[in-house]
Amino acid sequence: MIFAGGFLGPVGHFFHTTLDKIFQGKKDTKTVAKKVIVEQLTLSPLNHLLFMIYYGVVIERTPWNLVRDRIKKTYPTVQLTAWTFFPIVGWVNYKYVPLHFRVILHSLVAFFWGIFLTLRARSMTLALAKAK
Repeated sequence: MIFAGGFLGPVGHFFHTTLDKIFQGKKDTKTVAKKVIVEQLTLSPLNHLLFMIYYGVVIERTPWNLVRDRIKKTYPTVQLTAWTFFPIVGWVNYKYVPLHFRVILHSLVAFFWGIFLTLRARSMTLALAKAK
């Protein structure tokens, strides 16, 4: 919740507001596609990287060098998995959801995505512990 309230909410609000200003609030298919592409190539990778850092350093209290190594191993898979799912969420968000509700919808989906990432990170931590 700290990560979502301290980072995702404010940054998401700024991001969605800025995109609407850049694209002048248009919701035609071409503009929505551009918004989704911009989001998936900028905010999505940053969100996942920062979440993995936050989870490792703050939640697990893992030393930075181990967090960095885990990110090197797992980040590409996490981001590629996100790219199979979040463009659909982005499309629905930009096409049908009013600006003032976009962060709420995205946060709701991100809440469940965060559970998925947490369970995935936890299972990897347990697997590494068993391997030792």
